[in-house]
Amino acid sequence: MDSLVLKAHAKVNLGLWVGRKRPDGFHDIVTIVAPVAFHDTVSIRTAPRNIVLGPAGAGPQVARGNLAVPWDSGNLAYRAAAAFFRAARIQAGCSIRITKRIPVGGGLGGGSADAAAVLAGLNQLYGQPLSPRRLSRIAASIGSDVPALLKGRPCIARGRGEKIRAVRLPRLELLLCLPPYAVATAWAYRAVDRLRTGGQGLTRPTISPKILRAALRRNELDGLAAQLSNSFEPAVFRRFPALGRARKLLLRHGALAASLSGSGSTVYGLVRTKGWKDPMAALARRGFHCVKTSTVPTAE
Repeated sequence: MDSLVLKAHAKVNLGLWVGRKRPDGFHDIVTIVAPVAFHDTVSIRTAPRNIVLGPAGAGPQVARGNLAVPWDSGNLAYRAAAAFFRAARIQAGCSIRITKRIPVGGGLGGGSADAAAVLAGLNQLYGQPLSPRRLSRIAASIGSDVPALLKGRPCIARGRGEKIRAVRLPRLELLLCLPPYAVATAWAYRAVDRLRTGGQGLTRPTISPKILRAALRRNELDGLAAQLSNSFEPAVFRRFPALGRARKLLLRHGALAASLSGSGSTVYGLVRTKGWKDPMAALARRGFHCVKTSTVPTAE
């Protein structure tokens, strides 16, 4: 086998607590990272030398405002391939083609998902030279979301995202609201730090898979809202008030809970399969493209 095609699943953050900035420049976080069916497609082919990366057709969300996919060594998928060959001590290369659907700067982990797919794919193509633990360490060196997305199932992530533990969750139905603009992650972290300097207190993390499962089972809306709270929302909604309005619109139309994913710009609603008013038309009038999806089933 010299080629394969993989799905690079996006993620939503089911709650996201951001702590203080650490001496290494990162922030401590606590979050549940849940892969969803919405995905990019990553095609990988072995080559005798060099890493060649490019788009396999321009998707509708390849460029958004001043953010665009870098098709060079700045791309996380490229960095993943380079890191794999170094770690495996393999003198070879590959061709990577990505069909982008996951929006840039949307808080859905698109670049990290592509990197995770490249790590898993190259390890398969070259005969599994690296253990899962070694792959996870490489993933952590590439980006904070990559280890959890490499795992391919819901995980609770701590530290800067590299400390992960798989958790069991039921399948969740989601509506993703994708605005036509991005939110830069670096800006969002700076904005959170500025708010805290201005007197907004640092809350303690309350995110718990056990409590989330119980709230879902009992249909406790207050409990769901608490579990899905996101530390970025005050800063991001202040700068991008339309995102706050999208969240309110989801709740008004019967979403069980709604939240920002990552640092945005995607706002998602946790929805019922039946019996709720579909807000897609109302959101479209406000400039949001919506995608219905669900979390990837937990493997037993």
